[in-house]
Parts: sequence; C-alpha cells; structure tokens
Amino acid sequence: MLKRFLIFLFMLIAMLEVASYFYIKYINTNIQMPSYSLVNVNSKFWTFSDEHFGVWHHPSSTYLHKKPCFTAQYASNAFGMRDKERTKDADQPRVVILGDSFIEGWGNRSEDRLSNLLEASTGKEVLNFGTSGGFGTIQEWLQYKHMVKQFRHDVVLLGILPRNDFEDNSLDFYYTQDTDDYRPYLVGDYPDYKLFYPVKKLPQPTKVQALAKSFKLTLLEWSCLYRVAIYLNDFKIENMKLVPRWTPENTNDPSGGSMYYSVPENEWNIMRYSLEQLVAEAGNRKVILFTIPAYQDFEHYDGKEPPLARKLRELAGRTGATYVDLMPAMLARGVKYPDLYFSCDKHWNAFGNAVAADILEPYVRDALQSSPAARGN
Repeated sequence: MLKRFLIFLFMLIAMLEVASYFYIKYINTNIQMPSYSLVNVNSKFWTFSDEHFGVWHHPSSTYLHKKPCFTAQYASNAFGMRDKERTKDADQPRVVILGDSFIEGWGNRSEDRLSNLLEASTGKEVLNFGTSGGFGTIQEWLQYKHMVKQFRHDVVLLGILPRNDFEDNSLDFYYTQDTDDYRPYLVGDYPDYKLFYPVKKLPQPTKVQALAKSFKLTLLEWSCLYRVAIYLNDFKIENMKLVPRWTPENTNDPSGGSMYYSVPENEWNIMRYSLEQLVAEAGNRKVILFTIPAYQDFEHYDGKEPPLARKLRELAGRTGATYVDLMPAMLARGVKYPDLYFSCDKHWNAFGNAVAADILEPYVRDALQSSPAARGN
C-alpha cells in the first residue's frame, strides 16, 4: 500500500512539474525559469549585507539569470557593483549612476546596459551602483551617502521607477509581506522624518539556516513547480480570480495604477525628502534625476505633463538638479513602447537601454562640461 502511494505521489509531482514548466514557458513568462544547474545554489550575488541600505551584491560573486526570452550572467566587482573593476580615486571626471533593477541591467549583458552605453558615448567612466531587491529612493539616498561618495565623481545620475519606488519606500507595504528583509524606512511627517529599520540587525544565519537556504536555492534552480508555488503565494482568490494580496488603494482609480498620475501626498513627501537629501549630499556635483516609465504609464499618457513629472521638475528646480522624463522623450522618437521591453519581462531590453542612453547622453555631456573638475576647480 505504501509503495503504491509513493509511486502515485511521484507521478503526481512529475506531472505537476511538467505542467509548471509549460506554464512558465508559454503562459506566465513573469516567472523566472530554473537554471537546471548548481551555479546559483550558493550564490551571494544579492545579499542583505549593508547596515545602512540593506540589499547589495556580495563582492566578486556571480548569478545566472534565465527566463524564456533571455539568459544573462551577472558578476560583481571587488566593491560589489555589477561593473568592471573600479578605483575609488580618479584623475578624470566620472559619472555615478544609481537605481534599481533597470539600472543594474536586469536581463541584459553588461555592454548593453545604460551605464555602459553612456560610458562608451561620453568617453568618461560611468560607475554603476544599481541593484535589484526592492530598491527605492530611501535606499538610494543612503547608498549615495555611505557608499557612493567614497568614489570620486562629478556627475550623479539617479533613475526613478514610479511603478514600484513608492512601494519600495512604503512601510505599510512591508508589513503586508511575509518577510524579514533588512531595509530602511522613513517614519514621521515631512520634513521631520526619522529612519526606521523593522529588522534591527543584519541577518547572521546559523549553520542550519544556511543549509535550509541552500536547499531552497537548489529547489529554485531545479523545480518549475516550486517557482510557480512561490509566485502564486503572492496572490489570493477573489470572485474566482487571482488578485495580488496587497494592492495600493490608488490602483482603483482611472489612472490604472500608473504612479505618474496617482501618488498619495504622504508617499510623495517620502520620495521628495529622500531626493532632497541625496541632492544635498551631492554638494556642488551635478545631479540628473530621470523617470523610467513602465507599461501602464505609457498606456495612460495623454501628451500632457503627468502630475508626478511636474512635481519632480519643480523639485529639481528648487534643488538645482536636472530632471528628465524619459516617457515623452521616448515617444518623441517614434518608438513603439512595447519594443523597449523584453517579451517575457517588463524590464528594458537592449533596445530600451539604447534609447534611454541616446536621450540622456546630451544631459550627461553638459553636466560633465560644467562640472568643477572640467572648470579646473
């Protein structure tokens, strides 16, 4: 009897595994494919290792990223940047770029990323400090203050993703997640915020926890069924439909969830404060803020300046920064916005990175030419 049950269980799991493979490959390409290798099992590419901003790349680590429409190998340098080896000092003007997975180069070869393309076109070093892992403007401010400023530079580029940067800054959202991630938030009212860390210490896993993590990573790299189960855990069933377990109230309005058009004042103030702090930390360096539009942002764009773009333009004017909204600039080039993204993932493909680099390159050149180093100061 037990033998029959085990055979049945094995066959059931095998059938579900096959079904999950086809589900990922042909139906829900948002889910990452297993690598079917041990290359990522002990990977420390993304770790919660910085006491100030949390997630970062372990120095000199690698990660193999596979989805139905791309395979990309990531590698970090001695400082943890997904970049070639850099030095802290330099005798020529340099640019630093901060942001989330778009800036890190999710799904792309290093040479196809925005930072690499700008470095090639300007002839100046562009150091990439982007990282995945739910990285919002609070973390970018703290990363700049405690890490990036150690590297000599003259121009700061910051990519803002309205689609999820407000979510990444939201303590309310954090508490809806089953997580103990180490990350900073701001509590209080503008401008009297205080930094708050829901988890008080960086993770220091025991041997048992490390073994459990290794087992989980092994399942992730060998089982489609496990990946589908993790994905579906973020949803619940309402009226016979799968809906996210957490949805901001403002996604029920006509903007369709585009944060360009619907930002609660308290969430804007948190972003505003963190950007103001970053610009202040930059001192006399040139700062270029730019917004990265997502699919739904393009879908709701009517040719007029969105409320968030206006707020960021006014903030840049007050602080002496430069603001560039990539959405109208991309459309002005006659680009069909679906062509900017991977077919299986809503991150920029190589073409999306190239269009963004073409738009931003003149701003970077101007900033370099007017930097204190260029003027001989």
